[in-house]
Amino acid sequence: MQDKYSPQEIRREIRWLAVPIVLESIFSLSGNILALALLGRINSVGLDAITHVAANGMGAIINGISWWLLKGLGIGATIRISQAYGAGDQERIRRLGYQTILLLFSLGLVCGLVVFFSADFLVSLYKPEEALGQLARDYLRIAAAGLAFQGIIHGATGILQGVGDTKTPMTFSFVINFVFVISAAPLIFGWFGHPLGSTGSACGLLIGQFVTAMFCLYSLFSKGKVLAYKKKTDRHYWKPQPRLMWDVASVGLPTSLENVFWQLGAIIIGGLMLSFGELSYAANQIGIQAESIANMPAASFGIVTVTLCGRALGARDNKMGQRFMTEIIKTAAAIVAFGMVLLLVFPKPLLSLLSGHEDVVSLASVYLRLMGIVLPFNTLLQIYMGCLKSTGLARLPMLTSLGGIWLIRVPLSLWVASWDQAKIAYLWMVILVDIFARFILVAFIYHKRKVFHGPQADQEASDPAETLTPPEPETVSLVEGPHAESQLGLKLGTDPEPALSPAEAAAEEAQAAAEIEALYAQYRVEPDDTDQP
Repeated sequence: MQDKYSPQEIRREIRWLAVPIVLESIFSLSGNILALALLGRINSVGLDAITHVAANGMGAIINGISWWLLKGLGIGATIRISQAYGAGDQERIRRLGYQTILLLFSLGLVCGLVVFFSADFLVSLYKPEEALGQLARDYLRIAAAGLAFQGIIHGATGILQGVGDTKTPMTFSFVINFVFVISAAPLIFGWFGHPLGSTGSACGLLIGQFVTAMFCLYSLFSKGKVLAYKKKTDRHYWKPQPRLMWDVASVGLPTSLENVFWQLGAIIIGGLMLSFGELSYAANQIGIQAESIANMPAASFGIVTVTLCGRALGARDNKMGQRFMTEIIKTAAAIVAFGMVLLLVFPKPLLSLLSGHEDVVSLASVYLRLMGIVLPFNTLLQIYMGCLKSTGLARLPMLTSLGGIWLIRVPLSLWVASWDQAKIAYLWMVILVDIFARFILVAFIYHKRKVFHGPQADQEASDPAETLTPPEPETVSLVEGPHAESQLGLKLGTDPEPALSPAEAAAEEAQAAAEIEALYAQYRVEPDDTDQP
């Protein structure tokens, strides 16, 4: 029989999950990359490319607070549903799925209203010039209208990844970006009217989110799908169930808050970077998008870890979880090596795809090379954090991220920015310090917790014939009748008794025979004459 834990089978499973997630990340990032690539070339239609790139980046970061809040809850759905999937509980999968969509759509609607009406305040945190601030506010208000649709997208992605379907979420990312390109490009360049620049980018994003959300609902609830809806029998699934919603939120909110803290910190640091000039800020935005191309495996393997480790924990299989972690790290290593080469050796060709401005490309290449140095550590960081999240320990990654952004990155950035003759590259070096510090802390926590490396798991790894949980000691009854087992039984699997002398053994044997005879007499049923033929 083929070993279900063989490295070949596990690597195949990882690739089956990881490749679509990586492609999904590529499609997700391609929207921002394409937006920057288009906006970076609008000088040809009489608009200031640097200002519109900065406005798009500013609006995207602010809007990203809500985006990541919804994304984190989607990851919470992945964790809970993967555990139910590992346990084979189809009913719980359906109940969690319906409540996830209801929760994320409602929360996205609330977030959209809050962002729309607080756009002036949020943009003012950057202290931008008037023209830049107005463009950022326009972008933000339009993009806020799509957050309810984005909630549906994140919910559907989390549900499907929880049951091991990573290919369909990949199509979601493709659809949203395909619709974005064909709708945003004419608006950005004004092919059918006045060029809108960053405002056209926001309109294209909104259209893409709406179309993709409708496709997500079809992929979940149509006939034969994971949450296939039957009007006559499934109405009760739509009734709000706060306990199930909290079950998802309890593991998703720490991830959401982790990313919200990052976005809030990014707003403060973005304001510092903007103080170095719009050119430096535009270089930072383009550098971030280019870095994301090579850094995608880190986040992608983090999601793979959440899914597979959650499945192993749901199945109560330590050996499976241990081998999943080993093979995930091995598989990620080869991809990370390629990403490092891309960032360290070819930063300018990569950046030239995003901007035709030579000074922006030259400055952003410094950022990419710095990020290439810490890429392996960031990838391992995401894998370890994914494993901890799958166990329900999402607060630990949240607290480490909170410490990284507010105890290291923000204070050091404020200090470095106060230096005389400070350069934006100094702020980028602070990012390296933060990533190194968080990696050391999370790696220590992961190895200290020993999620899949307890004594039991070690024994299983050395002896494949062993099962996860040893069988209960078997009770062998020497007599028959009611309550016989409770009165006389021998437990197998216990430590052997010390050797007895012949006299002691004979005495115990005689005593046991007497007890057996007494019990036999107690439960003996005398024949009834009336029963005889």
